[in-house]
Amino acid sequence: MTASLVALVREGLLLALLLAAPLLVAALIAGVLTGLVGAFTQIQDPAVGLVSRVAAVGIALVLFAPSIAHQLDGFASRLWPLVAAVGAGGAGGAGGAGGE
Repeated sequence: MTASLVALVREGLLLALLLAAPLLVAALIAGVLTGLVGAFTQIQDPAVGLVSRVAAVGIALVLFAPSIAHQLDGFASRLWPLVAAVGAGGAGGAGGAGGE
């Protein structure tokens, strides 16, 4: 049980990194392009870079939302049976949260 729990936590952390990657890459590309445009045009306003990065992350979120949701659904379907098994095995333990 412990090995499967450790493997599931590891998979969850890797999944979080993979799901955040498209949004981070979009922000990186927008930041680099905004920096280049700012260097060429001598516009040094920080709001320009912020708006472009927020817009890029928003667009990436809209584009990648179905894939992100599908991967989260698959992970949750593997997670809930393990949560139920841990809950069923630990129901008789001391110090429960029931309060009765």
